[in-house]
Amino acid sequence: MSHAMRPRLPGCTLRSPVMEVARKMQEDGVGHVVVASAGSDLIAGSVSELDLLRAVIEGKTEAMASDVMTMEAPATISAQEPLAAAVARMTAERIAFFVVVDGSPSRPVGLLSHAELAAYLARG
Repeated sequence: MSHAMRPRLPGCTLRSPVMEVARKMQEDGVGHVVVASAGSDLIAGSVSELDLLRAVIEGKTEAMASDVMTMEAPATISAQEPLAAAVARMTAERIAFFVVVDGSPSRPVGLLSHAELAAYLARG
């Protein structure tokens, strides 16, 4: 898993301005960011490209991440899981990305999305 995942979890806080989140996604080359409570590892939800598009259409460009995010916490997977298990879950459960967790208690250590999988496969 560690060879395929993005080792740094792209994220923002609940109070991050939507336009700042959009810039961060563009700079990091990601389609999702995880929204965390300030100063903690507690994941409150995520903001996707689709969430940002909705914000623009609805005129919410001055809003905060908490106003436009998907409220359910993203799917997680253990860093110890085989990559094949991640792909199988992505396919079966239609998951766009995982927050990769490790340790006890579990802490986020990375992100695995379709883009990371494609890049990993392209590297051979």
